[in-house]
Amino acid sequence: MHIDLSSIGTVAGVGFVAAVGVVLVYTLGLRLLGTGQPVDPGGERTEYRDETPRSGHTPPVALAGALLCFAVCAVAVLYGIWLTIPQFH
Repeated sequence: MHIDLSSIGTVAGVGFVAAVGVVLVYTLGLRLLGTGQPVDPGGERTEYRDETPRSGHTPPVALAGALLCFAVCAVAVLYGIWLTIPQFH
């Protein structure tokens, strides 16, 4: 029996890079959702201690970018499931 260790290394490397890529894209989506500095009624920027978890406004462009990042993650996960389950081929 012959085991091709280079193929195992290739699969492990591609799997690692794909996993890290999905995590990075998901993290970017979370970061985009967190954009938007809270503004006080006078129009000045508030200080960090005055912020609440739901204060502030996410700009529409950042929201669209976050949704795109989450969609890319969902497609990557579904593609991985499709590759793994042979009944889908």
